[in-house]
Amino acid sequence: MTLPPQPNYPGTPGHPMYPGAVPPMYGPPGPPPPPKSNAGLIIGVIGGVLVLVVGVCVAGVLGLTYFRDKATSQAEDRAPVSAATRDPYPVDTYTPPAKVPTTQAPPPAPARVGECIGVDEAGTYLGTGSCNGTKGTYKVLSVDYSRDTCSDPESPYITEDGYRLCLELYLVRTYCYKFPSGSGWVVAAPACKAKGTVHVIDIVPGASNGNNCTRDYKWNRWYQFLHPTVVYCVMQY
Repeated sequence: MTLPPQPNYPGTPGHPMYPGAVPPMYGPPGPPPPPKSNAGLIIGVIGGVLVLVVGVCVAGVLGLTYFRDKATSQAEDRAPVSAATRDPYPVDTYTPPAKVPTTQAPPPAPARVGECIGVDEAGTYLGTGSCNGTKGTYKVLSVDYSRDTCSDPESPYITEDGYRLCLELYLVRTYCYKFPSGSGWVVAAPACKAKGTVHVIDIVPGASNGNNCTRDYKWNRWYQFLHPTVVYCVMQY
């Protein structure tokens, strides 16, 4: 008699399972698995959208702030003076330049300080000369255009080309001159030892008489002049 096939319970011998066979599960069946929920996926999608929206808004705000600051900076560069400090109606402070007087330049001076000049017996200017006695009997003390007085009001002077030339008598030893008989001008002698001329033998500055004239040379007369004070010891012909 052939026995019916026995079930393969765990732990009991039986026929081996054929390859790929799934071992049976025993016991009461468990509850069915809960249905899958899509709530997490939906929440994740919503969160991603919110993050994207927030990022776009932040980027827009930053871009707007950048362009606004740049525009403000450019406006400040173009307007160095603000409207709050600019007077729309400034007071006219223009002052016309002062008029420069158009006075004519003076002509060249006829002589310079320190030069000697010659004059005739009337005091007419004869030009500059030498202070060594060859030409010129007066030395120039000052040269001023349209000046009214000299430093010494009593000193001799002449006026030439609008200039006042203040002078002092300047004679040289061994040279011959012609003195005026009264007030007048000393001039160079046309010829030494001519009648009415004098030959200068000695000069004593600051003297009032001939007491200090030289005794080494012969002289026969002395003359005192003022402004400056000086005594000329001469041989008169």
